[in-house]
Amino acid sequence: MMSLRLILVSIIWGVNFAFVKFALSDFLPLSFTVVRFSLGALFLMGVMLVTREPFGIARKDRAPLIRLGLIGITLYNIFFMEGLKYTTASHSALLISLSPLFAALIQAASGKERITGAVGMGLLLSSIGVFLIIRSHANGLDFSSGGLFGDVLTLCASVFWALYTLKAKPLLEAYSPVKVTAYTMATGSLLLLPVGMYELIHQTWSTISAPTWAALGFAAFISGGLAFSLWYQGVKRIGVTRTIVYHYLVPFVAVVFAAIFLDEHISSVQVLGGLSILTGVSLVQRSRTV
Repeated sequence: MMSLRLILVSIIWGVNFAFVKFALSDFLPLSFTVVRFSLGALFLMGVMLVTREPFGIARKDRAPLIRLGLIGITLYNIFFMEGLKYTTASHSALLISLSPLFAALIQAASGKERITGAVGMGLLLSSIGVFLIIRSHANGLDFSSGGLFGDVLTLCASVFWALYTLKAKPLLEAYSPVKVTAYTMATGSLLLLPVGMYELIHQTWSTISAPTWAALGFAAFISGGLAFSLWYQGVKRIGVTRTIVYHYLVPFVAVVFAAIFLDEHISSVQVLGGLSILTGVSLVQRSRTV
């Protein structure tokens, strides 16, 4: 059942690329990001009200929650958005998709989880699959010095996403995924305000169309509130490595979505990449991480 929920998260995040790209035709990037996660936090706090979940947080857990919001919402989005300015979308998708590999390496280095042969092979196959999918895209990959700065920034964003998943584990032992997600989104949005204030002030709100507001709604409530909560539910129930490996499915879903709804062609190399990702994810799920 948890696997189905995490597959749903991958589908939502894969589709979300198209919604965000559409919304950015009217929104400034940081303005969109601040509003998105602020609305996501309010949505989840509404869920807490309806389900009568207490809002209290132990004093000792307040600083870790703030750090988690800083890592996963503030820093991740700043580095991701800035990186995208200086590198291609293909490079960005490839480097962000490496977060499961970074998470596994950090876990192994800290002694929390050992990378078994099956897990290592699964991560390798999934990474190769993502590379094949993006390499076969029309824009392809070009590791020239021109985009190196953007690549480095995006690589940092990928590490921040891995840390955002890893650092939540202790908090999820004490609080629900909804509460942890709500507070990290709220604190992350507040910490993002100083950086995004200029764009928020200069955003032309009156020209934003109804479809753009709908795209923002999907990004805030479905891709944000719902999917982030399910993601942390996975971390709580099946662990970090077995959850974060599903992040490899996101670019594969994006390609399938584009083929079905945008009439884009799927090449044989992309099919091979998709099969490689699915095999890799399956290997990690069937293995035991120690």
